[in-house]
Amino acid sequence: MVGKTRSVLFRNRDFALLWSGETVSLLGSEISIIALPSLAVLVFGEGALGVGLLVALQWIPFVLLAPLMGVYTDRLRRRPLMHLANVGRFVTLGSLPLLAALDHLTLTHLYVVAVVKGVFDVVYQLAYQAYLPQLLERQDLADANAKTQLSRSLSIVFGRSAGGALVAATGAAKAVTADALSYLLSSLALLSVRSPEPAPAPARRGLAATLEDLRGGVRLTFDNRLLRNLTLMAAFGNTAVSMVLAMVIVFAYDDLGFSAGQVGLALGAGGVAVVAGAVLSRRITAALGLGRSLIFTHLVLGLAFALLPVADQGGKTFAIVVLIASQCVSSFTVPIANVGIMTLIQKSTPPQAMGRVGGVALPFVWGANALGPLLGSAISAAAGTPATFLVATVLTWAATVWIVLGSVHRLADDVPEELRVAV
Repeated sequence: MVGKTRSVLFRNRDFALLWSGETVSLLGSEISIIALPSLAVLVFGEGALGVGLLVALQWIPFVLLAPLMGVYTDRLRRRPLMHLANVGRFVTLGSLPLLAALDHLTLTHLYVVAVVKGVFDVVYQLAYQAYLPQLLERQDLADANAKTQLSRSLSIVFGRSAGGALVAATGAAKAVTADALSYLLSSLALLSVRSPEPAPAPARRGLAATLEDLRGGVRLTFDNRLLRNLTLMAAFGNTAVSMVLAMVIVFAYDDLGFSAGQVGLALGAGGVAVVAGAVLSRRITAALGLGRSLIFTHLVLGLAFALLPVADQGGKTFAIVVLIASQCVSSFTVPIANVGIMTLIQKSTPPQAMGRVGGVALPFVWGANALGPLLGSAISAAAGTPATFLVATVLTWAATVWIVLGSVHRLADDVPEELRVAV
């Protein structure tokens, strides 16, 4: 059955185009995950606090903008919004290498770019999540999410390694060029999608109607037991992941004495396991059930974070091995969890409400990516970076509490009618 579903998706030309463009942009984004913090550290001499602020600024728009943007995502066609976001990110990130070449790049501009990029990330992510259920049949959603996670996994492997190599070879500013171009290529692929997009339902205009839609999105999300507990679970988990993602680069540079190339090698090589996680995600979720797979992934993820403080107990070779091992374990779990979460959300939420539900959930889920770096940098400054990894371990294991409280662990392949959102 799994193989049959996969072959149907491969024959779906429009999804193949959407998937290809998304893969390219994900690859570019992973390069910037290395390049932007490296730019702050190597060019401007920033430490844990500066890097934590830079990463957090990219996620703050998810807290401030996502609820309102979720309303307009349900009111507008999703494909034009995705084009707008891609072009905006191309121009925004492209300004960094341009100003660096002109010797006018400043730390303030780098922080501004982080915020503006975050704004366009909100627009794109909400539109993409809402558009996918319009393009595919319900039974194809799990496979589509698995393929997207496979793309994300491959991007982690090759993007972070390429990011470290590009930073070492060309400098951090020029390395960002690859990410800027990836968004332009993604938009070109999206232009070739032929399936007509359904017209959005007519909506009342004005401030009062917008506020009512915002309140409706809150009710749809938090009055539903499944969505409420998935949101809180993901908030805890994402806080922990973003803490580690921001601080592991500082830890590698400052505590372990790694070069840019060694950082890319350790993070990229460790990310190879993410491909295995993506490939096996359908089988694991089918064997354990969508709910139990979330408990499995969070318990294992916490173990990976707990391993990181051991890295500074030996020489550089030992440190590289520990970082690779931790990355392998954590990377294996991430696509499995993401497939389970997105499939449950899409199967419980009708397409016409995906924007509002996503807009309410993202401040908690991805807004945690803004809290994580700030919390991680504060803990690192007060108690050392290894302490950050231990706190992240506790938060990751605490996320499983919401899975159990919401009885999410009892869900296998589909969402029963009583847990679906009624619009």
